[in-house]
Order: sequence, then C-alpha cells, then structure tokens
Amino acid sequence: MKKNLLFLLMLICSMSLFTACNDDDDNGGEGPQLGKDIAGTYNGELSVVSSEAKASRQQVFITPNGANDVTLELKNISINMIVDDNPTSIEIDDIQFPNVAVEGDNTLVQLKESKIALSHPSLGELEVTAAGTVQSQKLDLNFSVKVKDPAESINVVFAGEKLSSEVDIKDYAQEVAGWYARKELTITGIEIEAKWPTDGIEVVYNKYNQISIKPFYISFPWGTNDTRQIDIKSARLINTATGVEIEEIHQALTDKRGDATLDFSGKFENGVLTLNMTITNEENTAHYVFTADQKKTGAAIEKMIINSDVVTLQPEIGEVSSNKANIVFYIKEGTSAEKLSLVPEFEVSSGATLYYGDAVYEKGTAIDFSKEQKFKVTAESGKTTVTYTVNTAVMDDFSFKTNFDGEWERKSYNNEGKIVFDEPGEGWATSNGGVAYIKGMHGFLQCYAPDKPNAVTISNESKSGKAARLETLDTTGKFAFITSVPKVTSGSVFSGVFVVDPVNTLRSTKFGYPCFKKPVAFKGSYKFTAGETYYTCPDPSKAHIFEKDDTKKDLPAMNAVLYEVNNYAFDFLDGTNLLTSDKIVAIASVDGKEQTEYTNFDVKFTFKEGKSFDTTKKYKLAIVCSSSKDGDKFSGAPGSVLYVDDLEVTF
Repeated sequence: MKKNLLFLLMLICSMSLFTACNDDDDNGGEGPQLGKDIAGTYNGELSVVSSEAKASRQQVFITPNGANDVTLELKNISINMIVDDNPTSIEIDDIQFPNVAVEGDNTLVQLKESKIALSHPSLGELEVTAAGTVQSQKLDLNFSVKVKDPAESINVVFAGEKLSSEVDIKDYAQEVAGWYARKELTITGIEIEAKWPTDGIEVVYNKYNQISIKPFYISFPWGTNDTRQIDIKSARLINTATGVEIEEIHQALTDKRGDATLDFSGKFENGVLTLNMTITNEENTAHYVFTADQKKTGAAIEKMIINSDVVTLQPEIGEVSSNKANIVFYIKEGTSAEKLSLVPEFEVSSGATLYYGDAVYEKGTAIDFSKEQKFKVTAESGKTTVTYTVNTAVMDDFSFKTNFDGEWERKSYNNEGKIVFDEPGEGWATSNGGVAYIKGMHGFLQCYAPDKPNAVTISNESKSGKAARLETLDTTGKFAFITSVPKVTSGSVFSGVFVVDPVNTLRSTKFGYPCFKKPVAFKGSYKFTAGETYYTCPDPSKAHIFEKDDTKKDLPAMNAVLYEVNNYAFDFLDGTNLLTSDKIVAIASVDGKEQTEYTNFDVKFTFKEGKSFDTTKKYKLAIVCSSSKDGDKFSGAPGSVLYVDDLEVTF
C-alpha cells in the first residue's frame, strides 16, 4: 500500500513537471525573447575606423522578427571620410539586414554577422556586412562596406544608446518642411540691430530626414554691408526625446569682401524652430538665436469629390505648373446646364485656405459647372497661391478605328490663316502642328518655308475611299533660342492630340484615349517607299545636330500600345516614351518594310511579362504610325512616304 502511494505521488509530481514545461512552451519555449528585448530606435554616431573625419549622427532601427531574429535598418546614411586630405562623404539611402540572428542573454546580446548586396548610383555594387552587440541599452555595430570596382573596403562603426523601445522610422523632414514666421532674433557678441531675416525662413524637404533651408540673410557687420547670406543646402535630422534636432553644420562663408565661418544647429519642437548660429571672421564673433513658428507652404487641392448621379468619373487633378493647375471631371453625355449646379467637396493642403472668386469658399455652396470655374488655394504661410481651373468632359468610348474617309479639319498656325494644314479629326491628330510651328520660324531662321508641303496629307491613293499620306521632311536643322529645329521631321498620324512643346518637341504628341476593353489585334493596310539619304541624330535633345549614315535604310513604324494610367485627363505617353515606358501593358507592332502596293496587316497584342488586362485599373490605348521608324529620335530619310488606311484595333 505504501509502495503504491509512493508511486502515485511520484507520478503526480512528474505530471506537474511535464505540465510546467508545456506552459513554458506556450510562452515561447526558447528562453529569453532577445529580439523583443533589444527592439527599438537607437541614437548614436557613425564613424570610419582610423579616419579623422567627423562622425555623423545616425539612427539605427531594430525590429523583432522572432525570439532570436531581428531586422536591422539604417536610413539616409552619411559616411564621412578624408580622401587625399579632402573631406568627402558617401551617401546611402537605405541599408536593411532582414534576418539577423541574435544570441546571448539579457545582459549581453550578440547580433551575428549578416551580409547584404546593394547598388549605389556612383559606386556601383556594394557588399555590406554588419555585426555587433547590445548591452545595457547601448548598441555597438561594426560595418564593412566593400566596393567591387575599384576593390576596396571601408570599416565603419556605430555607437549609440536606445532612444525608445518603439521603432520610429517616421520621416520627420516631411513634417517640419514649411515656412517659419519669425518670432524673435537675438544677437550677442556684436553691436548691431537684429533686422535679418526680416519675416522668416523656408525649410524645404530633401529626402528621408534631410532638409535644406532656402538662402536667407542675417545681420552681420561686413564692410559697407550689414548682412551675410546663409545657404544650408543639406542638413540631417535626428529625432530625440525632446524634439527633432538639426545635425550641427560647420560651413565656410566665402565672399569677395572676405571669409568667415558658420556653426549652425537647431531644433524643431511643437511647431517652433530654434536655430543657433555663430558667425566668425577676423574682426567679429556673433551668436544668434532665431525662433519662428511653422506655417505650412502647401497650396494644393489634394482631393475633390462631387456626389451626383450626373458625374461618371470623379475629378482628376493635374500637376501644378507656374502656380496653375487643371481639374477635369466627367459627366453623362447630354447633361443639361441646370443639372450642373453641383456641390463639390475639397481636401486642401494642411493649413491652406480655399477661395472661390475673392471670398473664402463656404462648404456646401453649389457651383455652376456648366461653364469653366476657377478656385484658388493660398498656403498658411501666405507665400504660395495656386489657381485651379475646373472643366467638365464627357468620357467617349473611342472606337480606335478610322478609314480617313471623313471630312478633314482645316487648321492654321497661330490662328492667322497664313500657315494652314489639315487634320483627320474625330480624335486623330498628326505631326502637322509641329511642321507649322517650324514654318512659323522661317522668317528669322530660313529653315522650312510656309509654302512647302506638310508632313501628313489626305490622299485618294488609298485601299478604299481616302488614306493618310505621311512623308518624312527635310526641315533643315537649326537651333533657335530654347528649341531645336530638326533636320528630320517624320510624318505621323495617331490617336491623341498635338500641343507644341518648344522646350522638348517630342512631348508635343499626347498619345492615346481611355480603353475599357482588352485589345486583341491591330489591323490595317499600308504601303511604303524609303527616302534616298538617311540622317542620324546622335542626341535627340539636340535635334538640330545630324550626320549622314549610308549604312541605314528607312523603315516605317505602325504600333498600337496599351498602357496603364493613374488618371485619364492628364496621363499620356508621348514621343519620348511611347515604346519604353514602364506603364506599357501590351504592344501590337507591325514589322513594316518597303511595299509598292497596299499590304494588309493583322498583328496580335503581346502582353508584357507579368502584366494582364485588369478591369479594376485605368488604361489608355494609342495607335501611332510614322513614316520613319526612328522619327522619335529625329532620325530617318527625308522623302520616305507611308500610306495608311483602314486602321483598327479589335477587342
């Protein structure tokens, strides 16, 4: 009996021990949670071993993946070095070690060696190795940065303390960017009135936790002038327990009246900027404390919504250019003016004010959108104002089909009626607008006379009815002010619009219309004759420079391109990226060659690897035909002639 009782007690104890082990397993079962223990944001300094260069302030972020595995990340890294007695810096945007093994105990945690490869814009391929320890809330890391070509290795160390157990990767540079209205400026060390900066300074976002400060003047005795210009092109930000600090900058101030030095630092705290500056020259040392309140500089309509059954597509907002922008929203065809009295809802930049006319727009006010309307946004700083022009449009289901038999539209350059050309109309455009622009410069450039042929004309020499005749022209090749007149101007016809861009003429072509169905094939008919002499433009940005190339013979181009857009109103492919953009989803390209008689083609669309037609996305489709295959590079043979007829995309 005693033996049986003793056995039972032993069994109960063993079961209790087993249960306790199971409970431990439920809480992790792998000992200390080292990954969680060391997780957080560490503030410290990054320096090159055996270098006299000043260390840079840096933050390291440790994120737990598991009990014994973490992600180690550094952002906006600056490695300062001395090369040939000159200070230099290697800038790396981001380094992330995704799976760093950790081991040890709560008193000393080791981060085992981890290695990654990354590409640097100027140094090429880099191999970065990291290892280190965490002890008593202090992080010590050793990095080896190996450059492959030329082969060399840079050894870097980080030493820092834990700022927070939270992984704070927030980009504070975005938060602090803006106008800072002066509150107070005090000067010690010199006797001078604190006049400059007068009303404030502007902080500009550079990149992750890095800012610049627009040039400003500060009061300082300097010969006959009492100011010095301060220009902070790049300053790093470090988040601390009390605010966001600007890393100290030591900068030479060079001036024809003499040299000085600037020591510059600062802090952003609760919307207030405090700058500490010291300017020193041979005669004076002045200390400045500048404080200012943040005033946001954003002046944008970020979103506009109109809740109405006549609106088929919500407003699309174009990019701001010269403090102006356009907004387009789409309505049902045939909507009456009475139904276009609509109430818009707006989201504008933080702190900004929205105006309609000369008054602040009152939320809920109906606007007559049967005509063009303008809204104005003024930034909180009062320094920036952007005017938005709002129009309506009807979303046509473009057919992507033409036989060119319809009535062509007569147009004139500058509406003067002296330089005229014809366009196919119904959503089809040509390069004739560009030729007319060149003709308009003939008076002072003597390049291509107004009475010479246009690049695209209507022709009865067709497969059926009428056809479009495209010819590559010799437009001389000359430079004029901000634009180049090319030697080679190809004839092109396309679905889209032509708007002259004198700075970059290839951007004049706006290709494509909204497409709501998956395209299957591109069909049509053509014939082509190549010109005798081929000219190559080595650099399309200098279209007036050309060279004869006897090794090449001209070919035509006939392409249909499906591409993805963010919005229908303002996203286009153009002459710079029709066949190269990463927005392209599918292409149907005709392998054209010389043909004396009309030849039919029927080419299927080829979808890019990994891409397909997704009905939840927005697309545009462009049909583009050119009398010179490399006309978008201002290369080809003048006299090349392409006839196209019965163009169609099937779905």
